[in-house]
Amino acid sequence: MKPDTHEPGRREQMVLLLKKAGWYEGRREDISGFERRCKEAGIDLFDSAKAFLQEFSGIDDSVYFKYHPDEPDCRFADDWHDYTFNFIPDALAEISRPEDYRTIVSFAGEDCFCLGESGYYYPAVVAIGRSGKLYFKHDYEDTVRVFDTLLDSMEHELDGHDLVIPTLYEKNEVLLPTLWGKRVFPVKRPNPFV
Repeated sequence: MKPDTHEPGRREQMVLLLKKAGWYEGRREDISGFERRCKEAGIDLFDSAKAFLQEFSGIDDSVYFKYHPDEPDCRFADDWHDYTFNFIPDALAEISRPEDYRTIVSFAGEDCFCLGESGYYYPAVVAIGRSGKLYFKHDYEDTVRVFDTLLDSMEHELDGHDLVIPTLYEKNEVLLPTLWGKRVFPVKRPNPFV
């Protein structure tokens, strides 16, 4: 992807980050297999949850970018940072803090479907309500945050970070050190909702 000649605004930056993860406008993945599994299990996969999963399931679970640190000689100036989009089936059984989902349900006052985890640095537990509202609960705060769209949540999470624009256009693939040597991230996986 080649950068435009103009400097993208904040919303455009969030769109570029999503596109780097594999999302595109009009995206509509086939989740009929997951819908069948939900029906057989007696799980109410309501319309807003279906629409969200059709649009966002199967994108990379992490997207890498850089930002300009506030401190001029910061030792993290050239580090890669990742934004998480860990939307998974059986999310309630697999998320790190199921109690955060229970807090969301108590707060929301509507039926909710647990989507998984998403966010920057410490991802939040994410649920979608029947209304289409997205509920985010971080383990480090008592507040449940409510957003109309995933882009709104991303703008909130990355507020105050001056993103390095060229990194939003690069392929979502970085070589990072691990205990077993350098590895390519993110690890590509098939859409778990198919």
